[in-house]
Amino acid sequence: MRRSPLSLAALVVGAYLVLSDGPVIWLILSSLKSRQDLFTLPPKVLFHPVWTGYQAVFGIGAASTTAIAVGLYESLVTSILVSVLGTFFAVALGTLAGYATSRFRFPGHGDFMFFVLSTRMIPPVAVLVFYLVMYSRLGLIDTKVGLILVTTFINLGLATWIMKGFFDGVPTEVENIALVNGYSRLNAFWRLVLPMVRGGIAATAGFCFIFAWNEFSFASILAATTAKPLPVKISAAMGATGMEWTQIFAAGVVLVVPVAIFFFLIRRYLLIGMTFGVLGKRSG
Repeated sequence: MRRSPLSLAALVVGAYLVLSDGPVIWLILSSLKSRQDLFTLPPKVLFHPVWTGYQAVFGIGAASTTAIAVGLYESLVTSILVSVLGTFFAVALGTLAGYATSRFRFPGHGDFMFFVLSTRMIPPVAVLVFYLVMYSRLGLIDTKVGLILVTTFINLGLATWIMKGFFDGVPTEVENIALVNGYSRLNAFWRLVLPMVRGGIAATAGFCFIFAWNEFSFASILAATTAKPLPVKISAAMGATGMEWTQIFAAGVVLVVPVAIFFFLIRRYLLIGMTFGVLGKRSG
């Protein structure tokens, strides 16, 4: 019996939903299971939920005194602080650099843009020793300031490259008219150009936040003890009975939720940002 095109389409969509959303659903269910339910075969779908994993992550309840919970909440706070400030500085500096490279030509302009993009191509392990030596001499090892700086440097090239594309979509006539009417270039940039690329700023902030929130390579070497962010802390989630999987799954859910909320809040600007550059370039 031949299947209709509609049935095949529904089958493909269903398979895609299982592959894309299945791991997230499994992660959430596992974070609510006890240790015994986690290792039950076949896996339980109906079970009595426990909240010890989330209690350990947020440092509340009886689970806050377990071995794995020590420092877990502090790591969550560190991740939030480093990701938010690192994203802010990277987007702010990347916006200024993107505008400068879009509007001005200088010797080595093309080489500079390639260098900016190449910073995202270098494997972290290739420059870890340099950062380790430099941070050791500057006293930035295992500090939040050091993590914020390295997060900013990591995302600055990406932010510059993306924002240059959005500024390229804004006609230069906008600034020329403003300059003729007595605006300074800074005022023209702040009052006219910047509002036109707010969608691009939101999109850039979204990408930078993801990279900052999930940063592991640099943080695992440069923040080995007191300033560990949550991804690094999870990798060493060892309790008295071995790997505490319930707490690990709960911490994984906590890692997913901020990114999902952030993208939900800026979803309208993401759509504007992703289409504005294309439309602007076509109209230009």
